[in-house]
Amino acid sequence: MAGPIIMQTDYGERYHLPSSTMTSFGVSVVHYLSFYGSNYNWRNGASFFSDHFKLKTELSYYFTNDLEHKGRYVAPGSTTAEVDKLRAMSGETKMFNIGTQLEYYFKNLEDYGLLFNDKEKWAPYISAGVHFNMFSPKLESSMGNWEADPSVLPQKWQNNVYVNKDNTFSLTLSAGTRYKVGRIDLVLDARWQYFLSDRIDGLDAVDGSSKFNDTAIYLNLGVIFDFESFRSEY
Repeated sequence: MAGPIIMQTDYGERYHLPSSTMTSFGVSVVHYLSFYGSNYNWRNGASFFSDHFKLKTELSYYFTNDLEHKGRYVAPGSTTAEVDKLRAMSGETKMFNIGTQLEYYFKNLEDYGLLFNDKEKWAPYISAGVHFNMFSPKLESSMGNWEADPSVLPQKWQNNVYVNKDNTFSLTLSAGTRYKVGRIDLVLDARWQYFLSDRIDGLDAVDGSSKFNDTAIYLNLGVIFDFESFRSEY
């Protein structure tokens, strides 16, 4: 699975999605655990849980190399020293995620999975989960080496830059759908991810404008193979 990521960090204006960094990208490898039986008959002992839930395990990689300040604070026409320092800042973040999500499907999964059921093409779902994240941010300023001369940064970040490798946990909420094409499923998923850290971008100023943790929206499209159905032919 792969797709664009919209990151809401200290680059950009809070509550103003157009100022978020939209050049991020993510790729994922996922595994699904189903709870219903492999044979469709009354002996399976199916329950509401087994018919409507899947457990998703994921390993993913996010990256962005175009973090920059956007929004009204760096709008054309502003020429103060602090604004110039904001414009001069740029950064990047790379991140590995591993985690799990529990997906709830509105339709009966065992009925949807039947090969001879051509009427059930769509399987919309919602999900929630938790991920462990390992990230590595970087920061540069076109005004000079900020490590040798912190004054090239806006005052609130001169002592609040964290560019070492770090890790944190995150909470996820998702909505999406499967679309059945023969023995494979196409999946479209939209995820909101809340990190339990405000240092994903390497910035964590201690003031009222930086009181929220970083978040991301991950829009991804992928192909799911049911190896059990392929194996059943042989």
